[in-house]
Amino acid sequence: MEKREKKQRFSFDEMKEAATSANADVRKKVFLEYFEQFEEFPSYVFDNENGTDTRLSQTIQDLNDDPETSEKMRKGIALLIERLSSA
Repeated sequence: MEKREKKQRFSFDEMKEAATSANADVRKKVFLEYFEQFEEFPSYVFDNENGTDTRLSQTIQDLNDDPETSEKMRKGIALLIERLSSA
């Protein structure tokens, strides 16, 4: 019988803590993992009411600057930026 790899249980609190971390590398890693799992970015954990949160802006820029960011993810980033700018 084939043994299935057990998926790690999703923890919103852990994701939010990491996604809003002061450490840019931690945020970027969480955004990559979140996108792989949900095909979107956890932008909703930031307060973007009065403009885009600076940590979110920096993470978006870091992902855009990374040559290893996939085309699919780049399209997701473009959609996110469009959504944020129209809010």
